[in-house]
Amino acid sequence: MEIRTGSIRFGRSSGSGPRTSFQDVALTNAPTQATAIMTGMRSAFSRSDGDHHLGNLEVRLNAAVSGTNVRVTATFGLRDWSGNWDDDYEGEVFFAVVAD
Repeated sequence: MEIRTGSIRFGRSSGSGPRTSFQDVALTNAPTQATAIMTGMRSAFSRSDGDHHLGNLEVRLNAAVSGTNVRVTATFGLRDWSGNWDDDYEGEVFFAVVAD
């Protein structure tokens, strides 16, 4: 069993809904299975152009094995109570990969 940690950053963006990005994690041996577990996160509205009240926060992780690498894919989205994806937001998702 191997355990590795990492993070995926989401820079300032608006109007795009939830965004997806990935990080490849190198392992010593080729695993037969792996999972990604969220260990923490940071999220924020990027501008103070109004009163933002958290309406929806979406964070999902997925792991896929490819040889000795595990590709961790994160989906991240933040919006206020207006229900629109019109506010600048940013964040970071921290994770651990457990592979065997």
